[in-house]
Parts: sequence; C-alpha cells; structure tokens
Amino acid sequence: MTESAEKNFPAYSHLPQMPVVQSGDCELLAAGKIDLLGINYYQPRRVKARMTAINPDSPFLPDWFFENYEMPGRKMNPYRGWEIYERGIYDILINLRDNYGNIPSYISENGMGVEGEHRFIGEDGQVKDDYRIDFIRGHLQWIHTAIAEGSNCRGYHLWTFIDNWSWMNAYKNRYGFISLDLESQQRTVKKSGEWFANVSRNNGF
Repeated sequence: MTESAEKNFPAYSHLPQMPVVQSGDCELLAAGKIDLLGINYYQPRRVKARMTAINPDSPFLPDWFFENYEMPGRKMNPYRGWEIYERGIYDILINLRDNYGNIPSYISENGMGVEGEHRFIGEDGQVKDDYRIDFIRGHLQWIHTAIAEGSNCRGYHLWTFIDNWSWMNAYKNRYGFISLDLESQQRTVKKSGEWFANVSRNNGF
C-alpha cells in the first residue's frame, strides 16, 4: 500500500492490495493462454465519485473509491430491484474483441430473478413469464449483433435451467426455465422454457 493510501485508509494499511506476482506470470498472460472464457452478466454496475465518507468496515476495496450511481430513467426488473441493460453484454464482447485478442467465450450466466413468481401461474399451472422472454430476447439480440461484428462468442447459457437454491436468498428469487414446487418436487416448464426450446430448434426468433 502506498504512503498516501495508508494515510487515507489506516484500518487497511496492513492488508496487501495486489496479488503476489511470481516469475513467469507476466509471460503467461502475454502469451494469451486462455482456451475459453466464461462471462457472467446480469446487470451493470454504475459508479460515481464518493460524496460521503468511506465506510471503514467495508471489506471491498473498490467501495473505498466510489459510490454506486443510479442512472435516471434506467430500465428496471421490478421483481428483483436490478437494472436491466441489455447492451452491456454487447459492450463486454466487443471489449474482448478489441482489447483481449477476441478470446473464445461463452455467456456462462445471464438471467432474470423474480420474487413471488407464483403470482404469474396461469390457469393451466404454467408460469407465464413473458418478462423473462423479453429479457432473454433483448440480450440475445445484442449477442447476435456482437457476433455479426466479429465477436468470438460461441454460445449462451441462462441461469438456470430450473429454479434452484441460492446461497444468498434460498428460493426467494426464481430464475429457471422450469419451476420447482418445493413441497411436491413437481417440475413444470415455464412459458420461457417452451419459447427458448423453439429458439434453439429454429436457431433464431
């Protein structure tokens, strides 16, 4: 840690701020020894210069230097409280193309969590999650644009194929193509699951 950093962040002066670099690490990175990159993208993180004092109890180094910024007019997932910014997935892929040797990549995680999704169960017992279809379609359109512009993206995976348990919130937020009834363990394909199956079969929409 630098002298100025020690002065501004005395509670953390004993912590190493950079990883240990070993002999050969730089050469390995320069050689581009990455066979395949997995990209997890759910929402953007927008930041601004700090307007308040630093929280000395924060264990996260980036939070020392900026605060979160909520862009006016942003598109939101009202069922989860996260911003929806489909173009962000394009920006990542183009950044990889232009600045990182166009590493072969997959979208390994992308998805829309919804709390209380049982509210959208239709008379036939199926979750009518048109909001998730719109979310996926918007992201796929930007992925398609990136591929058309030379991105080396090889595929897309939604988080997740079935509603699953989360370390952070158990089963509160549902993400899957298939709904899971916790009591009966019955699995039911959501409307988005049928839609995505057709997209896969037709290679488009």
